[in-house]
Amino acid sequence: MKNKLNLTNIRLAATQLSNSTDEQRDLFLKSLAKILLKHQEEITKANKVDINRSQKMGLSSAFLERLVLDKKGVKLLVSKLESIEKLHSNLGEVIEEKSEEKGLIIKKVRVPLGVIAVIYEARPEVTIDVAALCIKSGNAAILKGGSEAVETNKVLYGCILAALKESGFIKETISFISSSDRKIIDDLLKQHEHIDLVIARGGYELVRRVLEKSTIPVLAHAAGGARIYVDKSADLSIAQKVIINAKISKPAACNSIDTIVVHQDIAAGFIPSITNALSKVNVAVVTDEDWDKEFMELSINIKIVKSAEDAIIFINQHSKKHSEGIIATDKNVVKQFTNSVDSAALFVNCSTRLHDGYVFGLGSEMGISTGKFHARGPVGLKELTTYKWEVYGNGQIR
Repeated sequence: MKNKLNLTNIRLAATQLSNSTDEQRDLFLKSLAKILLKHQEEITKANKVDINRSQKMGLSSAFLERLVLDKKGVKLLVSKLESIEKLHSNLGEVIEEKSEEKGLIIKKVRVPLGVIAVIYEARPEVTIDVAALCIKSGNAAILKGGSEAVETNKVLYGCILAALKESGFIKETISFISSSDRKIIDDLLKQHEHIDLVIARGGYELVRRVLEKSTIPVLAHAAGGARIYVDKSADLSIAQKVIINAKISKPAACNSIDTIVVHQDIAAGFIPSITNALSKVNVAVVTDEDWDKEFMELSINIKIVKSAEDAIIFINQHSKKHSEGIIATDKNVVKQFTNSVDSAALFVNCSTRLHDGYVFGLGSEMGISTGKFHARGPVGLKELTTYKWEVYGNGQIR
């Protein structure tokens, strides 16, 4: 679907999904996994076209890293599909049930959200993650990927259409916008009568624009980057291992560390040691004290604090409410940190790079939400559902 969406049919698709069985939805996942493997040469070939075009445009290495979908990436997508298939959708689950004194039976039942629009940049694997999670959770989806990944996304969407056909769902169950015309998105964001939720994944400018223009509820995170506090009680061997992983495993990721926060009592010994270890893996320690900067590259800041309390104040001042961490053995300090730091996910003696729906056992994720309403952290199957009340009687009136 290049420009014009049939929103009526998309809503019908959502209704069809809400009446489908787990077996039908799992058939889509099985079919998609098989089709992706069959077309992996075509997928990687299209991806190389996107990467070459983006390189000529002079896009950053961090952006290019997020754009890559090679054969290893295709196999990971298949693995995610298999993981999602094994999960319970929980659709139809009775969350609460009670009997009222006049004989009414009142049930709170888990149901899909309905129609979800997902707007994202780079990361073509999001196309498959979204389709899989939406189908499994009973939601129809509208996809708008970035123009930089358009060739890859076209091939991936072709795979999705083939899987929809094999599993008996109409093509509007997952719709795709390939046009780069911003007016199409601006119009889409006003369709609150047809669309139940917008999920925005991408850079600050994209997310800000979506939040400003949407009349539909939005799940998003506008910025990422993490801080890790190394307390005076820390096991410094763990601190070094965690910090290096949180920086170098994927520098362009939104859960990559930007600032090491160090207690002053261990600074004299630990800072030279960690600086040396980081230099060996080509990480530059910067001293510009731009504590709000999301580097998305092999650069890192170091901040010295007088106490755990000061560390908490500093982190809350500069946090993007995405991922924050602490290295400590003092249980009281850990408790104070987890009670006081306001972030979607906190990591105690482990890497902030673990902030991921797949790692959390959600099969995959629609993105990370840093808001506090409806969903926070990785947006998985449960976060794509809501509930309705069902009231059963035998003639009761008010």
